[in-house]
Amino acid sequence: MRYSNRPTTAAGTLRVTAFGLRQTVILIAVGLVLLWAIVAFAQEAYISHRLSQQVSDLRKQNVNIAAQNSGYRKDVAALTNGTGDEEEARLNGFARPGEKVFIVTTPSPSPAKSH
Repeated sequence: MRYSNRPTTAAGTLRVTAFGLRQTVILIAVGLVLLWAIVAFAQEAYISHRLSQQVSDLRKQNVNIAAQNSGYRKDVAALTNGTGDEEEARLNGFARPGEKVFIVTTPSPSPAKSH
C-alpha cells in the first residue's frame, strides 16, 4: 500500500478533529478503569469501616460477658462454701440464735390532719 504525502487539509486551515476514533476509545477505556478503581477503593474503605465497627461492638460484648462471668463465679464460690445458704436464709427472714435482728422498712404514710 502506498502512502500519499499530500496533506489532508488545505494549507492555512485548522484541523477540526484533533482526536481520532482510537484516541477516543482509549480515553473512554482509561476513564472506565479509573472509575472502577475509585469504586473498588470506596467499597474496600466502607467494608473496612464496617468490620472495625463490628470488632468494637464484639469487644464491648466480651467485656460485658466477662463481668457477668465474674459475678457467676462469685455466686458459685458462695454456694460451694456455704455462705450462699446463709445469705439465702437471711433473705427469707431467718437469724442465728441470740442475734438481734432489725427490720428496716419504708414508713407508712400518715393520715392527713384536718384543721
